[in-house]
Amino acid sequence: MFIRPVTARDHAKIPQLVEAAFARHDEGLLVEELRRHGDIEVEYVATDRNELVGHIAFSRLISPPLCLALAPLSVHPDRQKTGIGSTLIRIASEAVEEAGWAAAFVLGNPAYYGRFGYDVEMAQGFDTPYPSEFTAARVFDETAFRSLPRELVYPAAF
Repeated sequence: MFIRPVTARDHAKIPQLVEAAFARHDEGLLVEELRRHGDIEVEYVATDRNELVGHIAFSRLISPPLCLALAPLSVHPDRQKTGIGSTLIRIASEAVEEAGWAAAFVLGNPAYYGRFGYDVEMAQGFDTPYPSEFTAARVFDETAFRSLPRELVYPAAF
């Protein structure tokens, strides 16, 4: 398995992978819309013998500034529970931190994302259109994070 940044030649294959991972069409459309509007800031794929087996995207939030949304994280159904998702989260989160983002938010299983530093309590106090008990944040810059506006506004594709 090899993890690398997304290239233009991956774009057509990613929605199919995402749809297979979620067993529905909406998440594949989400990626296409985020890309079409230029909202994706950090994006990686996992490959095995030149076949896409995993994908992760971080998109710029409208508010707060300097923050991203991790969505979606996708692993092909035949390859789930093999560490691909964990590896994608670790590598992509390192890239997010190195790029100077203040924080990233994710909507998902708190126990799963908590293993990677995403904490529901850190996201408390932010107004969100999604269930707060499943919204977690990973802080990369404590100083910037403390002064952020407290409303999560996602790109229109969401």
